[in-house]
Amino acid sequence: MNNEKYLHDGDVWMLAEEIPDIDFQFSQMWLSSFVNELEKTIGTNYSKILGVYDRGYHLKFYYGEKDSARISEVILRKIIEEGFGAEINTNIKKHADKLQEISQKIAPEFLAGLSNEAFAHFYRELDEVHTDFYTWCWLPNAVDMFHAHLTEHLKSLLASHGLTQEEVNIALVALSFSEEKSFIQEEHESLLRLATFKKNHPEKKDEFEALLTKHHADFFYLKHLWIGKDGVSTIDEYRAMVEKMLADSDPEQELQKEQEHWKKSKELRDTYEDRVALSEKEKILFRVYAEFAFTKAYRRRIQLYWAYKIDFVFTELAKRLGITFIETRFLMPDEVQQGLEAGLSLDMKERVKTRTQHCVYYAEKGLDVVAEAEACKKFESMIFEKELEDQQEFGGQVACLGKAIGKVRIVNIPADMQKVEEGDILVSIATNPDILPAMKKAAAFVTEQGGITSHAAIVAREMQKPCVIGTKIATKLLKDGDEVEVDATNGMVRILKRA
Repeated sequence: MNNEKYLHDGDVWMLAEEIPDIDFQFSQMWLSSFVNELEKTIGTNYSKILGVYDRGYHLKFYYGEKDSARISEVILRKIIEEGFGAEINTNIKKHADKLQEISQKIAPEFLAGLSNEAFAHFYRELDEVHTDFYTWCWLPNAVDMFHAHLTEHLKSLLASHGLTQEEVNIALVALSFSEEKSFIQEEHESLLRLATFKKNHPEKKDEFEALLTKHHADFFYLKHLWIGKDGVSTIDEYRAMVEKMLADSDPEQELQKEQEHWKKSKELRDTYEDRVALSEKEKILFRVYAEFAFTKAYRRRIQLYWAYKIDFVFTELAKRLGITFIETRFLMPDEVQQGLEAGLSLDMKERVKTRTQHCVYYAEKGLDVVAEAEACKKFESMIFEKELEDQQEFGGQVACLGKAIGKVRIVNIPADMQKVEEGDILVSIATNPDILPAMKKAAAFVTEQGGITSHAAIVAREMQKPCVIGTKIATKLLKDGDEVEVDATNGMVRILKRA
């Protein structure tokens, strides 16, 4: 029986994100919230959502193109007319704190002591807290990541004050400065302080070890990302990073440069607020826009902690249900509930095993469909990706100003980092914390996904590297070894020579 109301509504599927390492359980949670729960915050939901899982943990998810634009416009209107942006930022932090609070409860001994009934209740609670979290934390992405509606509105405001296109880009980057530092910058500065301490006090070995231990406790889980493929950082890894900092540069000077850059960025933002003669309402709007980047980093840090902790849940769940660790990550919440109450049937075990190879998740309000094997074709046959035209240049959003010329290196997963050498141009679908070492080597970044909240945009501004985001086609048009010019001041990427 076909119960899908919007599957054949004529709104073509638009690729929203491609994420190489993410599991079904996590992504199903937020995909489902988009069609069921967003109305709690913005009064409406996406009509439909489609996720295609291939090769285990590889996800492509899609919106209806018109539907996605509609949601973006609803949020933009609320931000402009109702001052909704500040409410979004406040609630992102509030709900992220709730997610951290419940994640802190997770420990192997705590889970082992729960009855199946209590375990099911706790699993439901985890799911509900994270789902509520997404009704707020997704909104900055939704308003700007796919159609750049907020960014374009702000650029039009700047243009209305008489700025040229290049001046608009420069002013927008300056006004995007947030006084609150991301966890990426916090970790980097913490390492610089450790290296400075060791340089200035080589005799205080015990104190250094205590500081190193604290740094490890604060940041060890950051490279875990969503599926924990690369584990977590060890104290020895951080010790090696400190030694490298001492060998490569003067950490004290580097820390001072970081602090001076932060101060200058703040002064530049204040200068542009006055130079452009922004009204108080416009200043508030730009400040909200800038804080979207901080709250993205704030909630991402807590989600990475959750991702590290949730592995203990899946390990315990695998024991109780008699399936593998990866298979527990491909169960729907109600299937987990049923499995804990009555066990999983042989048919269900076969289905979930199949899902780990390939499956499709389709959802509308009140409707969840998980398709395996031949049933996937019904949904996948409706996806039509446009063929790329041969072109020598393409554009995107400006994330950080500057120009750079170098060889392209496509980096989507940590294994790709070995290709990157100093001065290369790092090109990615979307960067993540696990590829930071490669980003430090690169001369510039180019990504397919965009928005002020993107990881690449945040890191580029903190590392002061040219960055063009939201190109949509970068990894499809470019190949390793291509020589390109990144003109981030104008949001353009030019191919100079093919590999």
